Order: sequence, then C-alpha cells, then structure tokens
Amino acid sequence: MRTALEKKRNKLSYRHGYSLVELLVAMAITLVVMAGVYKVYVTQQDSYLLQEQVAEMQQNVRTAKYIITREIRMAGYDPFGTANARFESAAGDSVHFTMDILPVNADGTIGDGAIGDGDDITYSVFEDASDGQKKLGRNDGVNNQALVENIEALGFGYAFDNDDDGNIDTHPDYGHVIWAFDSDGGGTLDKNLDTNDDGVIDAADSGDGADLPVEVAPTGEVDFDKIRAVRIWILARTENEEKGYSGTSTYALANQRFAYNDGRRRQLLITTVKCRNMGL
Repeated sequence: MRTALEKKRNKLSYRHGYSLVELLVAMAITLVVMAGVYKVYVTQQDSYLLQEQVAEMQQNVRTAKYIITREIRMAGYDPFGTANARFESAAGDSVHFTMDILPVNADGTIGDGAIGDGDDITYSVFEDASDGQKKLGRNDGVNNQALVENIEALGFGYAFDNDDDGNIDTHPDYGHVIWAFDSDGGGTLDKNLDTNDDGVIDAADSGDGADLPVEVAPTGEVDFDKIRAVRIWILARTENEEKGYSGTSTYALANQRFAYNDGRRRQLLITTVKCRNMGL
C-alpha cells in the first residue's frame, strides 16, 4: 500500500511542462498562421498602392484634358481683329496656337515677350531632366512649364472647313470627318491620319499618313486658318511598375505608335474640342 508521500510524488510527476515535440508543432502552426497573415497583408498593401497609382493616373489624364481643351477652344480669339491669332503649327505630337485673350493681355498683338501673357501657347510632352519623368509641357513663348506628371505622349489631329461652307469637311467617298496633320512642318495640313479610310484612327493606319483626298483639298494641302476642331489623344501611365503585371498594348496617337512591354498600367483618353473662334 502506497504511502501518502508516494501518492504526492506521483501526482506531481503528472505536472511536467510541454515536450520538445509539442513545442515544435506549436511553433510550426504559428509560423503557418503568421505566413498567411503576412501574405494577406502584402496582397492588400499591393492592391492599395495599385489603386492609389491608378487613381492618380486617371486624375492626371483628366487634368491634362481639362487644361489643353480649355485653351485650344480659345485658339484664334482676336477681339480687335489685329493680332492675327491662329494655329501656328499643327503637328501630330504637338500644337502651337495664339490668342489675344481677355482680361490678361488683349492688346491687339501676339507675343510681346511678357511672362505669363498666355497668348502664344505650345503643348507637347517633354522629359524633365531633373527627374527623368515625362510630363505635359506648356510653353508660353518664354518658359516651358511642366503641368502634369507621367503623361507619356500627346497626339493631335485637325478637322477643317476648306470650302468655308460652315461644315467640317468629310471624306467624299466614305462620309467620315477627315482628321489631318502637318507631316513635314510646311505650314499646312497635308496628310490624312485615317489611311485605310475606315473612319477610325488606330494602329491599323500608317503612321506616315495619306495624302488628302483631292476632292477635299484640290492642292493637296489645307491652310491652318481652315482648322475648326482638334482631336486630342492623351496617354498617361502609373508612376511605378506593378509587380507581376505585364502591359503589352500598342497605342495609336494621331500619327504616332507606341508599343510597350513593361509593368506600368496606362490609360489613353481621346477627346475632341471645337475651335469656336476659328473662321470668324
């Protein structure tokens, strides 16, 4: 018969700690749970950063659209009729126009050299040497100001009323609006962007452009003062590349073609603005 001391010893012997195996199993379970929690956190963090970048990209492209369309709408504004405000160039990747605007500088002249006049404007995309980023640039004849970041490219096409009948000229055979540009810097619209005449300007069209229909432009060229509307392409991108994403799209902006294979997301916005002061 066991003594009371033996019973007490046996009872205490059952109160030992965890074994090494039990500790290892517990640690393994903890590591699995923590790995799962970390993976969920990283995924959510990446998703948040992506959404933030996409939202910023969308805001950038909308801002660029607002700025450019607001001023192109005023191209040719000339309240005194002495400033000869007009389109000065009509390239596929940039646009240069003048306007004698109120109330800033309506003095009957263009380009007097004062900073901030706002009457001699060029829009284009340039690479900022300070950070290597592409940006929307606005040149007022004195300074080239960076307005919006991460704008990859701009495109411009120009519709015209060559016969001054009050209507924008359309293709004589297919009926769609002709969007043209100055392909050689010669000071006239000389090329049609829609080279396959399907009514859509896309990657299927030649970036070199096609001669304007002779029925529309008998000389093969159209003066800038016949411009009545501008189609604008704005291509924006996210600032950073996205891990695990590969964008392989080809974008057509007027006469330009851009093919990418990287981790940045992009958005192309296309809009049209009527030049309400041209032809007055």
